Amino acid sequence: MNKRIFDLTHQDITTATRQQLLDSIRLSEGRTMMVETIASAIPTVDVVSNAELAAAFGADMITLNLLNLYNPSVKINLHDTAQEMNIEQVKQCTGRLLGCNLEPVPNEVDVNIEAGRTLSKETINNAIELGMNYIMLTGNPGMKVTQQTILDGIKLVRSVSKEIIIIAGKMHGSGVGNDYNLDIVADFASAGADIVMFPAPYTTPGVNAALAQQMMNEVHKAGLLGMLAIGTSQEGSCESYIEKVAMESKAAGADIVHIGDSGYSGLAIPENIMRLGITLRGRRHQYKRMANRR
Repeated sequence: MNKRIFDLTHQDITTATRQQLLDSIRLSEGRTMMVETIASAIPTVDVVSNAELAAAFGADMITLNLLNLYNPSVKINLHDTAQEMNIEQVKQCTGRLLGCNLEPVPNEVDVNIEAGRTLSKETINNAIELGMNYIMLTGNPGMKVTQQTILDGIKLVRSVSKEIIIIAGKMHGSGVGNDYNLDIVADFASAGADIVMFPAPYTTPGVNAALAQQMMNEVHKAGLLGMLAIGTSQEGSCESYIEKVAMESKAAGADIVHIGDSGYSGLAIPENIMRLGITLRGRRHQYKRMANRR
């Protein structure tokens, strides 16, 4: 297979290997868009899930946040009645790469989190059995996740599976402050990560275009793919802001640009998802990605 990610069909994704999927991102030259959604949030729009909306507005990769891997489902609002979709249904309805967050919360920290959201051998195996294309090791606000616990998490995931894609990093402080230490990238690479995530320019304090470029340079030097993330609720900002971040992220060398779930009811403002996609790859590939779920 020698395709860019926005050219992949559902069948391509179903049969592709880890390396083929990574190659499809690399071949896309900075035009890959990840959209994060809250699995447990009831969407504002009825009948469809947030994941389906993300696909409809052009997501290449859909990340399910707050997914309980001991009871995995995605909420929908079906004619004013809260109902659920299982993960296989989400995969069939979206036709996109699907992954989930797993949070390597420090053992000594007392936080309120469902066990099915935390990183363990059991949750890793559950994600694999569900057919997730990737696991994203990061921390939600207040979870006290650090770069060290993420590093330990990479080693654990890779010890369980050689085939699942590992995305690792922080898009915000997660309750312990922002960490822009680039020395950790080489350690992430040695542990088995595939993609390293940092905050996008103009999201967390101090991250400008120059620092974002340093981040991506370090990631690429380690032989990994880089992702810059909008995860600071600014996914609910105006379209001009999204466009600026998209341009600066691509110029910095990001292979993937991520947009978070803090719009309304667990999804970024759909128009902002659209603006991000059009800015990264133009209307031709954006409209194709929006339409193609075969």
